[in-house]
Amino acid sequence: MLDIDRLYKDAEEGVLPALKLLGDLYLDGYEENDIEPDLHKALEYYNKACEGGMEDAMMELGYLYCSGEYMEPDYVKGIAYYKQAADLGNTTALGNLGMSYCKGYGVEKDEQKGFSYFLKAAEGGHPNAMTQVAEMYERGYGVERDEEKAAYWYQRAEEQEELDKKAQEAEAASEDSFQDCFKENLDFLSEDTLDAEFVKSVFQESENLRQYIMGKCEFQTGKIITADPLCYLQNPEDVSVKEKSIAPGTYPVQLSVMDSNMAGLRIVGAKLKISDQEAVNYEPAKCMNINFAGYPVECGMGCFCDEQAAKSYWKFLSGWYAEHEDGNIYDDYFEELFAQSYREVPDYQRPGGDLLLWSNPLDGSQIAMFATGLGDGLYSDYWGLDAEGEICELVIIFMNPELF
Repeated sequence: MLDIDRLYKDAEEGVLPALKLLGDLYLDGYEENDIEPDLHKALEYYNKACEGGMEDAMMELGYLYCSGEYMEPDYVKGIAYYKQAADLGNTTALGNLGMSYCKGYGVEKDEQKGFSYFLKAAEGGHPNAMTQVAEMYERGYGVERDEEKAAYWYQRAEEQEELDKKAQEAEAASEDSFQDCFKENLDFLSEDTLDAEFVKSVFQESENLRQYIMGKCEFQTGKIITADPLCYLQNPEDVSVKEKSIAPGTYPVQLSVMDSNMAGLRIVGAKLKISDQEAVNYEPAKCMNINFAGYPVECGMGCFCDEQAAKSYWKFLSGWYAEHEDGNIYDDYFEELFAQSYREVPDYQRPGGDLLLWSNPLDGSQIAMFATGLGDGLYSDYWGLDAEGEICELVIIFMNPELF
């Protein structure tokens, strides 16, 4: 059974895999969670994923509207979705457009235009499109007849089919595993407590995990905020201070990084180490005035931030936007800082940068920023308590590395 409440929350936050998965569940129903087939809801979720730029959702909508399997065909709508995917270079969409123009499905019949789409798909490595191009050269359909080019594309198609067969066998196992692990990770993120031994294993060197101290971050008041620094932290009304506070001071921020064949390079957890004592128990780090521990993510980032640093951040943003009225704070400011971070520490982050200990130009106050494992969604954070029940750390686990 899926943690459907968590899935809905992720979808509300715009997490594209969650939106696509809900579309899949409502399309055919899902008995384990008592979800009845509902085409209207399936289309709604697919459309939201499509609006977010998800190629798989575009292809799903193109198929639904063109196939006639779930509704009366609406080729105009279906072709529009295929064109969106084709603009992203999807070779299957290009091939489908080629067939649509050759047959006149949803568009005015145009054999030459159909051939041009098939050729783009073939050049992109689609074996069926290669065969179609070969046949069109052989017959002189939509293009001038050319037996030499026909033979070339028949040979290319045969070679590509063999390569794709091997790749698909490997990818099928990997993709199925990733989807299963993604679902299991949703359940993991919903847990109210963390096992101390598990957390210890996440934040120590191992065959699959590497540890990086990104620096020491100053907390002038000891009142802590965790948030998406490129989205929600920009608005004071969207964040809340933790109920519990720590002694003002400077504390190291540790990141646990995994590089797996399934998920690639990911930050699986972040820890603010507050004392040298070992945590033996963990409890949700609830926020003031709300019964919630954690924060939503919309830009794929999280942070540890002092309340004073947040206030200084808001002053910085106000001044920056006043000088850059149509600017984008990430594209025009933070992007280069993250890129510089990658150049300095390439072994613990992806190109473009996944981590940044930012120092505010106004007063030097700091915010520790880091990528959030599987991207957007809702993430929980926990106080680590020592044997005396005192706070010794604050941790956020984005992914269960055992799953990936």
